[in-house]
Formats: sequence, C-alpha cells, structure tokens
Amino acid sequence: MRLSALNEFWIAGPLSATLLFASVAPHVAQAGDWDFRHRTAVGLTHVDRTGNGAQSGMVLQAIPQIYLSGSGGRVAANLNYSLTASAGTDDMDPRPLAHNGFGSVRVEAVEDFFWLGAQATARLSGGSRNSGPVDAINANTDGANQTFSFAIKPEFRHHLNRYAEIVSLNSFDYVNNDTDDATGSRDSRSALLNLSLRDGRYFSQFDWGLNATQRRTNYSSDDSTETRSLVDGTISRRLDAHWSVLGRVGYEDNDVRTTRSTTSGTIWDLGGTWNPSPRTTVNAEFGSRYFGPRYKVDLRHRSRRTLLTAGFSRDIDNRRTNVLLDSYFLLTDSNGNPVLDPNTGNPIYANTPDTRATDEDFVNTQFRAAVTVTGRRTNVTLTGTVSNRDYEVTPGQEDWFGGTLRITRQLGSNYRASLGGNVRSTRNENGGDIDSYDVNLLLSKNLSPITTVAVDFLYRDYDHSLPGLSYKENRVGIWYRTTFL
Repeated sequence: MRLSALNEFWIAGPLSATLLFASVAPHVAQAGDWDFRHRTAVGLTHVDRTGNGAQSGMVLQAIPQIYLSGSGGRVAANLNYSLTASAGTDDMDPRPLAHNGFGSVRVEAVEDFFWLGAQATARLSGGSRNSGPVDAINANTDGANQTFSFAIKPEFRHHLNRYAEIVSLNSFDYVNNDTDDATGSRDSRSALLNLSLRDGRYFSQFDWGLNATQRRTNYSSDDSTETRSLVDGTISRRLDAHWSVLGRVGYEDNDVRTTRSTTSGTIWDLGGTWNPSPRTTVNAEFGSRYFGPRYKVDLRHRSRRTLLTAGFSRDIDNRRTNVLLDSYFLLTDSNGNPVLDPNTGNPIYANTPDTRATDEDFVNTQFRAAVTVTGRRTNVTLTGTVSNRDYEVTPGQEDWFGGTLRITRQLGSNYRASLGGNVRSTRNENGGDIDSYDVNLLLSKNLSPITTVAVDFLYRDYDHSLPGLSYKENRVGIWYRTTFL
C-alpha cells in the first residue's frame, strides 16, 4: 500500500487535522521507516442484557481502521483511528457512529530551530462514574460520552553558543464532549506557555535548567477559568555509569477550584535514577507541594520477551488530563507499541479510572503495574491499578482498583484464540460502591493473508450498591475482517 493513499482518507472530528498532518508527513521526509496498515471489520452481535437497561437483539457493526507509525527525515508520526458504525434491531439502541483512536505528529519545520507538533484523541468514556464499561453497543444505555481532544504544540530552540540553550515548549488544546454542563463533562480549552534556559554542550558533568510555565484553562459551560503558574530551577548530575541524582526548587501560584486556604507556595524535589543494566531503569523522586508530600517511583525492565513496568506516585490530578486529554492507559507490548483488539483493531485501554464526572482537582495516590510476555505463539499481558482519590471540593474519598488479563495464542498456521478479562472495584465515601468484571473469548481463522473470520463471546457482570443500576450482559458475535485497499 503506497503511503500516498492516506490522502484519500477524511476523518470526522478533531482527528481529521492530525490525520491530514500525518498523511503529508511521509512526503516531507526524504527517508525513513514507515508502517502503514488498514483494515475493515464487519460484525453481527447478539446481545442479551438483564437488569438495568434490559434489552435483547442484534447489532450490526462496520469498523474501518487505519494505522500509521514511523519516522524519517524531519518527521515522526503515530496514528491509530477507527470509526464504528452500528445499527440495532428490536429494542437495541447502539450509538450510530463512534470514534476511537489517537494520533500525534512532529515536524521539524525550521532546521534546528522550530518544530510543530499535533496530537488528537477520540474515545468513548462514561458520562458518570455509574456508567460502567461503555462501547458503541451500550453507549446510549450506560450514558457514554464521546470525547475529542486536539492539541497544537509549537516548540522553539536556540543555541547560545555551547554554553546554554533557550527552549520554549508550548501547547494549545481543546476538549469537546457530547454533554457540556457545569456538573459533568465540560468542554474546555487550554493554553500552555513555557520558556526555559538549559545547559549547553560545555556542561558535560551535569545538567541544569531554569523554567517558567503558565497554563490557563477555560471551561465553556460556566466560563470559569483556572490558572497554574510555575517558576523553578533544576540540576542533575551523573555520578557514574549506573547512578544519577537530581534536585528542583521553585514557586507555584495556582488559581483553581478548592476548599484549601491556599494553592500557592514553594515546591521542591529530590531524586535520582539507577540503571543497574541497559535493560533496567529505576527513577525515584520525593518532594513537597501545596497539598503536602509528592513522590513518584517508576520501574522499567525489559528482556528479550518480557516488559515489566511499575509506578507508585502521589500528586495532584484531574479528570480532564487523566482520562480525556491523553492516552495514559493504553496497553503496550514489549516494543512499546499499543496492543490492538484482534477483533476490531482498536487500541486497548486498560484500567481507565472511573472518576467522578467533575473537572475539579484531586490528590491521586496510585500504584500501577503491567507485564507483557511475548512468546513465539503465545502473548500474555497483565495489568493492575490501585488508586485513592481525595477531591479538592467534593466531600469524600474514592478507592479504585482495576485489573486486566489478556492471553493470545496462535493455535496453528490459520487459527488464533484470545482470552481476556477485566475486573474493577470502586469504593466511595459519598455512597455508591461498584464491582464489575467481564470475560471475553475470541476464536479466529485466517481465510487468506488479508481476510479473517472470527467468533466473539463476552460476559459482563456489573454490580452497583445503589438500587436499579446493576446488570448482567451476554454477547455473541460473528466477525469478518479484511483489507480492501
């Protein structure tokens, strides 16, 4: 497939700009390594749901999907997008069109001076923490919210001989939701302005930097504005081949929704990095901000067939960044590439937190871990997240746990099986505890190098402590997937 075929695609929503940007990228680059794939899945699924939103019937779906990844010359791009078109029978009421995907591109527009980047995401998420797992089939029943985000990221760099470098990393982003109200998922736009002075080539023994940043976010429903400003200085030094240390000190001034008496004050961090081998990295930081102690520990270990990542952190967070703006919860394989659903081709989001439908900040204390094992015929991915959220305005804390297991097995030259499971649990001091799990089995057969048929089974159990919100659901689907272009 020639890369120029990308110019034939037009995607609705904010992803279209990133797609068009990415379609030009291979032509801008003079050389490089690019991977472009496309396919379409067509499926017929029978759904039987009891309890909340009881319904039964058939859903017909068509899911075209494209994938582009690579770099060359002055361009790097990564794009995965799918459009799900659905139609139901009987009392089924799926979402007619649903967008899912992410994309990013970065172009060196002026050599060694100006870079222009773009990023976009599109996904369905719960309209409230009572929504449960949502997709195109149950979107209207469970109150799904279609969210788009788009960001432009201009970057400037200028060398001051070999002693220092002026760097400006900026972004302008926009988040759009189906529903826009002051108590739920609000449309918003944000501008991040940054100016930094960093060390040059002369400082070979240590790195340093001076930084000034301001982010201003506006929510359209009530025209409220939040401002976050930061001035800080950092210094780091490599002690030997395995150890490095760093420190940071600064001052932040924030105007955000809170019940605290102040959200401004001095900040500081101390930390370091340990590299016992080229395959293992451990980063640790500890410091203080206006809400108290802040810390972060990250572990990454990679072998020939295994990738292990783990992280433990405490910091301020919010739903806009945590769930809507970025793709922090994508499953990745041992090469760091997104794991795709073998049925639909969509990237798989693991352990996306069921946060309250509010854009206020919360102090997030969280542990996350994931292990991916890539074998000759069998791939296994296991993830887990434990999180405590203490909201800045709404009374009460939340405890959340999520885990996923996915096993894919090549049964023969033409047969493949995939078994997946998800479990979630939420405890809310304000009431409304949730426990849910689902199990998914997929069996597929290759009819040709470009065509596959599959049978898909799903069972889901959603248990809510509030009356009338629990349900159970069974799905059986038949899928045909092929490449047309």
